[in-house]
Amino acid sequence: MKSSIQKISQSQIELTCEIPFDEFEKFIQKAIIDLGKDLTVAGFRKGNAPKEVIEKEVGQEKILLAAADHAIQDSYFKARQENNLEVISSPQVEILKLAKDNPFEFKAKVYVLPKFELPNYEQILSKIEQKKVEVTKEEIEKVKQEKVKWEKERLRQEILKKIAKEVKVEIPLVLIEQEQKRMLENLKNSVLQSLQTSFDDYLKKIGKTEKEISDSFFQESQEKIKISLVLRELGLKNNISVSDHEVEQEIKKSPFADLAKQPIDPEQVKSYTREALINEKTFQLLEGFLKK
Repeated sequence: MKSSIQKISQSQIELTCEIPFDEFEKFIQKAIIDLGKDLTVAGFRKGNAPKEVIEKEVGQEKILLAAADHAIQDSYFKARQENNLEVISSPQVEILKLAKDNPFEFKAKVYVLPKFELPNYEQILSKIEQKKVEVTKEEIEKVKQEKVKWEKERLRQEILKKIAKEVKVEIPLVLIEQEQKRMLENLKNSVLQSLQTSFDDYLKKIGKTEKEISDSFFQESQEKIKISLVLRELGLKNNISVSDHEVEQEIKKSPFADLAKQPIDPEQVKSYTREALINEKTFQLLEGFLKK
């Protein structure tokens, strides 16, 4: 198989794959077997007709289309791995060449995580001043801890926003739409729990449609995605990673520790925990560049 990539935009590519006929022939044979499983032909038991009979009954066009489907699934996955593509959408596939005794060729348009250059974040962070948390004698330790926690979060947001401001990157629309959808679902849950009313009634009270609400989230969603991409890129640039042991230890301390009582996929828990630990290590590294 040969594959090539053409860049459409900063976050969209077109992947073209060509499969030689000798390789495509394997998918044709698989398609014949699969199509023959439920085929009933006079003189043969169901699913036991010879290949030449199946080909005659099913037809060359149907076999080629089924073979193309098998080939696309297999080749697209291999091409993604070979080209280290970080795909964030389903592919839009178009068959370019499909004929008997010929190579098979198709192309797939897909959104990928955009590549971008980070600014001089060490210089940016050296100008950010970390505020000292002060408490009065009347304030109890719990309040102090809350203030420390709040300042830590504020500082980290400032760090990311100032770095992201200097980054030029095209944010994939598919990621923005996913974030808009997430924010809309959070609002729906909040309305139901806090206001004890349906979302439809809530929309009537404020005089807006669901689309108008979703559209109002566009700018915020775009900024959130940009910040998350910058944080991810900072971790990659600084080779920040966590071991499986660290992930396991963190899970034991988390609410996910008793997975038997949680309707959650353990692999999703591991993935979420690994990302959270990498983010924490990245923040700790960035905080080292702050103005003292």
